[in-house]
Order: sequence, then C-alpha cells, then structure tokens
Amino acid sequence: MHANGTLREGRVLKLSTALAVVMITALVVRLVFWVAVVGFDTTGWGDEPDYHTIASSIAAGEGFRGLEGVPTATRPPLYPIALGGLYGLTGPRPDAGRALQVALGVLIVLFVYLLAARLFTKKVALIAAGLAAVNPGLIYLSALLMTENLYILLLLGLFLVVVDDLASGQVRYARFAAGGVLAGLTCLARPTAFVFALAIPALVLSGGREDLKRRVRASALFLVLALLVIAPWTIRNRAALGEWVTFTTHGGITFYESNNRLVNDVPAFRGAVVLPRTAVPRWDELADLDEVELDRRAWEMGREFVRENPELLPRMAGWKLARFWRFDSGLRLRPTTDAIAGQPGVASLVSSVDLGFLYWAVVIPLFLLGLAATFRWRRDLLLLYSVIVVHTLLAVAFHGSIRARAPVEPVITIFAAAAVIWVLDAVTRRSRRAALERVGTRSPSDSEDVR
Repeated sequence: MHANGTLREGRVLKLSTALAVVMITALVVRLVFWVAVVGFDTTGWGDEPDYHTIASSIAAGEGFRGLEGVPTATRPPLYPIALGGLYGLTGPRPDAGRALQVALGVLIVLFVYLLAARLFTKKVALIAAGLAAVNPGLIYLSALLMTENLYILLLLGLFLVVVDDLASGQVRYARFAAGGVLAGLTCLARPTAFVFALAIPALVLSGGREDLKRRVRASALFLVLALLVIAPWTIRNRAALGEWVTFTTHGGITFYESNNRLVNDVPAFRGAVVLPRTAVPRWDELADLDEVELDRRAWEMGREFVRENPELLPRMAGWKLARFWRFDSGLRLRPTTDAIAGQPGVASLVSSVDLGFLYWAVVIPLFLLGLAATFRWRRDLLLLYSVIVVHTLLAVAFHGSIRARAPVEPVITIFAAAAVIWVLDAVTRRSRRAALERVGTRSPSDSEDVR
C-alpha cells in the first residue's frame, strides 16, 4: 500500500512538473513574440485601433464610443469592456492590454489541458497543452488587442462546465445555470457563440438518463440565463443607436467584403476580403450611410451577389476553405540582431522559415488521424466537432484566415494529442506482442488506449 501510494504521488508530481513546464513555455514564447515582433506602445495591428479606442472611451467614462467619437456597436462588447476596465486602472496603455492578452493566452493552454483530461486521459491532455503552448496562431493572437483570446477561453470554459453532464446524460441545474451565464458572455465576446448556446440545450433535449421534464427545465434555464446576459447590450443599442442590434453592426460589411465580384476576379483577394473597404464595388452606395443602415445595406448587397452568381460559389468556397486550412501562416523568422542581419546568407535563411508551416504540417495530419482514431467516442466529442464545423462553415460564408481558425486550434491540438497517444500505444502493443510471440506466449487482448 505504501509503495503504491508513493508511486502514485510520484506520478502526480511528475505530471504537475510537466504541466508547469508547459505553462511556463506558453508564457515565455508569448512574451517573446510580444517583445520581439509586436513591440511596445502601438495599436496598429488589424482591428486593434477599434478595440483600443472603445476601451479608452469606456475608461474615460464616455461609454462605448468608436473612432468617430459617437456611440457604436461595430464590435462585440465584452472584450472592449474588459479592456476598458483594465485601462481604468492603468490608463489607456496598449501594453497593459497586451499583458492581459498574454495572461488569457496562457490560461487557454491550461483550459486545453483540463478539457482534454475530461474527454481523454492526462497523457493526451499534457500533449495537447504542449501543442497549444507553441501553436503559432494562438501565440500570434496572445500579443494583440483582439477578441479571440477571450472568446476562446470562455468557449473552453463553457465546455468544461457542461461536458460531464452531456457525456453522462445527467442534468445538474447548477451546472446548466453556470453554463447559461457563460454562454451569454461568450456570445458577447463573439456572436458566433450563439450557435453553441443553442446547440448545448439541443443536445440535452435529444437524450439522456434524466426524465424529459428535467431536461426541458435545465435547457430552459440555460437559455433564459444566456439571454438575460445578452439583453442589456441589446437594450443599450436600442437606446444609443435607435435600433435593436443584438450583437454588432459589423457583420454586414464583413459579409459583403467577402462576397463580391472583386473577391472572384482579383487573385490577391480570393478566399479573403477586399481591402481597403472603400475598394469594394458600389462603395459609394454605402459611404454616407449611418452605422446601422450601412450594416443592413451591406448584408443586402452581399446576399444579392450570392443570389445572382451561384455558379461562382463553389469555386469561391474552395478558395476560402483552402485559405482557412492552409499551413502557410506568414509568421516568418526575422533577423533580430545586427550580427545576423549583416550576414546575407543567414538572414535569408531565417527569413524564409515559416513557423506556422513547420508546426501545422505536422499537427494537422495528426489532427486528422486523431479524428479517425477517436471516432468510436463520437457521442462524447460532439462539442469538439461543433467547433470545427461551425467555424469552417463561417469561413465558407465569410472568408478564410488563420485568425478565423484560431477558435479551432485548441480542438486541433486535442485530437492531434490523441493521435500521438494512439500511435504510441499501437507501437507498444506491437512490440509487446512480438516479444510475447518470441517466448511462445499469446498477447493479452486488453490494451491501454487514449481513453
């Protein structure tokens, strides 16, 4: 008994040490990317100016106001509100926001470990966390003032709250109450989450050990609390903009930027969006509209293009999918010292290395293998599948990009880790069988697997 207890304690200690190493690695690589690539006191990357401006306005007590200084709903509210709260303590300093982003990025790695441990084993969980720690897409977003990190963390947290009940068929009201609140917050981080807010109650209603009345009550509790969390933002938009805007006014222009004649005709735009925005066809019809009307009209123009050009849609969808699932990330090593930069051969070599390609060329094939190897447990893995399907369909409807794939990256790491353990177990079983055959003994039928 004492010996077994000591062995168990030793294993726990080794696991804790390994997880600590993974978490420290996640922190270090994100800090290095921030310092060496992004730099300090800048908000010039992508959508950063919008989030920084809105957060600064909130911190100054002026409310949710955009670059023009007027009330806006162009961005989902939760991240700017969180950033604004931080700015209220530190002043409107982008570096404070980047420190928050790094912290969220490290927490994502921990949540990947926790979710993978629930669905598979701690071995799988540790490998998944390790892959998430060095995932180029997640590292990239962990130093930028953008909403993805908060959205991913909340989505993983939502799954952690409900995954046990979905797998066991039980219904615990406290869990579903917490899940409803988290679902509402996740929707306020990214409207995409509304799909999951509907899917989880649907999964509960579709079956389980509990009686139907209990499942209906739990689902209703989940949905009501989610809607109560979302409602204040919608009411605010009615008061500030004069319209019932549930989430944002940004969807229409994004849809139209992704679905227009130039996206088909200009190779540089294929699978992506037309930039700058003023270059989209018929921009003159949108330029003078207010925010809400521009959103409505842009949706109409995007849908009009889709209706009038059905023959183009398969090809455009192919470009979007290819861009969404590509290996090439554009995250290339750059010379960081004069000594390296002064050596043309070395500088050329390091500048030609794509960190994303090196990572995803290995991990995505493992991810596909993991999907196949774990398919027998598909009922328990529906939440993971839903993340893949929902964000892939969004890429087809809008546009493909590594940033758009970011919410899928934790799922990719979990399935890739499951594939690693599956392969290692297969090799171990084969070696054991060969050894037993050499001594004339038959191999046992039971074996360890990823679960």
